[in-house]
Amino acid sequence: MKPTVIDRYAFTVDEVVAAILPNVGYRREMELRIDADGYVVIDIAHAPSQTVEAKQPEPPAKGEDFPGDSPPPAPSEPPLERPQGEAEQEARALCVTPLFRAFLEVKTEEAALRVLPGRCHVEKLEDLDRTKSKALNLRYLIEEFEAWKIV
Repeated sequence: MKPTVIDRYAFTVDEVVAAILPNVGYRREMELRIDADGYVVIDIAHAPSQTVEAKQPEPPAKGEDFPGDSPPPAPSEPPLERPQGEAEQEARALCVTPLFRAFLEVKTEEAALRVLPGRCHVEKLEDLDRTKSKALNLRYLIEEFEAWKIV
């Protein structure tokens, strides 16, 4: 009897979704399942602050032909600050460290904050928390930094 060769691969749901949908962003819950027709279905529940509600424009007030004729409404409350993810917090903390700035070959924290996204292959530091693969870019840079310190 001839043995059967089996290749087995194991991935977490987060890794699969990050590979298929790299721009998922922040999420609260995720479920991966196969429906009755054989389709892979991914349900993603986003954090409440990340959901976007469609606002319907208000009809013009009586006697007002164009909404632009009236002054804009005063802001009712200040905009909420975006919470920082773990990878972004770690990246910002590294930029404060003088030795890490020397590794990046910059002198100031502001310069490090400008250089670091490019070194991590993201547009903004907040993108580091969008997927595991982007967060891994920071990990690789930190490993490179640790090796640089030894040399």
